[in-house]
Amino acid sequence: MNRYGYNGLCRYNLRGEFNVPFGRYKKPYFPEAELYHFAEKAQNAFFYCESYADSMARADDASVVYCDPPYAPLSATANFTAYHTNSFTLEQQAHLAEIAEGLVDRHIPVLISNHDTMLTREWYQRAKLHVVKVRRSISSNGGTRKKVDELLALYKPGVVSPAKNNSQGEADETVFDCPLNSVG
Repeated sequence: MNRYGYNGLCRYNLRGEFNVPFGRYKKPYFPEAELYHFAEKAQNAFFYCESYADSMARADDASVVYCDPPYAPLSATANFTAYHTNSFTLEQQAHLAEIAEGLVDRHIPVLISNHDTMLTREWYQRAKLHVVKVRRSISSNGGTRKKVDELLALYKPGVVSPAKNNSQGEADETVFDCPLNSVG
């Protein structure tokens, strides 16, 4: 649906219905081969509809956990994070980081992606931080799309550096151009 919707947007109304207008694409790509490949691989998978806390509680010592929450706002005017009526709060963002810290204490690695802000650096201060530059593919004005900094917060046993990663601290910088990145 994102490939055919306006600007790749994903959004739902208060009734939980997808409410993005059609995009104006001349030849949108339909990923038929990818869908069949996914369907084949999904035959051996289990899908759960549950909270992030419940999903992370399932992790065991053979797990690697990746979290891609709705991103924290970059500013007071750029604070759209509610793709659905059950939006992800700042308290939940902080709770996600707490759960990640608990998992790394159990020797389960966790990687979280989010915007690079002072608040996210505070949440992820016990993680090894990497800055990734990405190009946004969604904007009301295509000419103003620019690269923004995102954080990859790696919680891994033996890789905890709280003194280095405070909100004033430095993070390793890696530059990637990710043109198909979601809004976050």
